[in-house]
Amino acid sequence: MESTTNVVLARKLAIKDQMAVIANNIANMSTGGYKAERLLFKRFLAQTSSGDAISFPQNYGLHRDSRNGPITRTSNQLDIALKGEGLLTIETAMGIRYSRNGHLGLNDKGELVNSAGDRVLDRSQGPIVFDDTVQNITISKDGSISADGNQVGQLNVVRFENPQALKRVGTSLFNAKAAPIPDQTTEVIQGYVEGSNVQPILEMTRFMGATRLYQTVSKLIEREDERQRRAIEQLGRTP
Repeated sequence: MESTTNVVLARKLAIKDQMAVIANNIANMSTGGYKAERLLFKRFLAQTSSGDAISFPQNYGLHRDSRNGPITRTSNQLDIALKGEGLLTIETAMGIRYSRNGHLGLNDKGELVNSAGDRVLDRSQGPIVFDDTVQNITISKDGSISADGNQVGQLNVVRFENPQALKRVGTSLFNAKAAPIPDQTTEVIQGYVEGSNVQPILEMTRFMGATRLYQTVSKLIEREDERQRRAIEQLGRTP
């Protein structure tokens, strides 16, 4: 009895975690450069007191969909889209982070920053700074930046040997334990931004399916509890 309840309860918790991941995907379907995630599960075998083997579902990590999102034209000459697997290098209060969100702007010091106000770094790991009088900004496919015809810097676009090892921080940033690799293959597209690769209809369908399964499992737990209660009552009445 107890084993049955534990297995069903483990399944319920796994579905709850899955629903949280899907809900996060839906919440970020308009976040620039966001990559949809999937919860990964494996089977965990345990042994009961009677020696029987039982199987529990266990989540062991997330898989990130690395496919590029749709690229949309904007009216901002500082916006960029990354066509490839590269990431921008961002300086935050927490340290160096990496991002696919190319919605950029300038702070009051003329430094190139992301939408959160964090500085975007160049190849020398320094800020990219523009004069107050600059009019025309050009960003080449290799990330080189010119202001009114003068070279200002080059975006530090990097990649990682194992992108799945990157840890998401918030909605648009990633933290990495491994050292980045300079990326020479990702194409920088000026005046465009990459959207989220979340497919809303597909995610909503998955969420509704997970919700129905969660409700079914919840009913199974209730029925098992009721069965055990009746069994105990009947045993209590046995002479």
